[in-house]
Amino acid sequence: MEQLEQLEQAKQAALKYISARMHTRQEVKQQLQKKGYESGIIREVTAFLEEYRYLDDAAYCRSWIHDRVQFHPCGRQKMAFELEKKISDRQLVQQSLDEYFPEEQELKLAMAAAMKKIESSRSAVSREQIGRFLYTRGYGGSLVNRVLHDETIHEMIENSRQGQCNNNF
Repeated sequence: MEQLEQLEQAKQAALKYISARMHTRQEVKQQLQKKGYESGIIREVTAFLEEYRYLDDAAYCRSWIHDRVQFHPCGRQKMAFELEKKISDRQLVQQSLDEYFPEEQELKLAMAAAMKKIESSRSAVSREQIGRFLYTRGYGGSLVNRVLHDETIHEMIENSRQGQCNNNF
């Protein structure tokens, strides 16, 4: 009886935890561990939640990537790092990024970020500064090089330098 009662309490705790927003299997597991439930109970609860589709790491990835692109854009590397903290299945994370965040979309976001950085800068910017800026936002080396070699970006950087020179007189 004790075991069944503990299982029901763990289910209720998990359901309460996931009621506010989507969570991953790993997050639910950690929450139940923090509450002191045994690993066997935790396995049963997560299996129950997955069976009734309350837990779905693939759906979580899809939703998280969509929201991140819309509201806080960054590169694939940063997204992968952040998702892998929430989901232990690296293959699922990579498949989700490949499917829901194609390279061309990432390039557009990187270009937009670089343009915004150049336009908002009060002083002249260099290619190196833009490169470092993009790296810190999680964009990979080959993508950063593509952005830095883009003619529009190159012209904007040169114009920022000329504007700075003209402001000194």
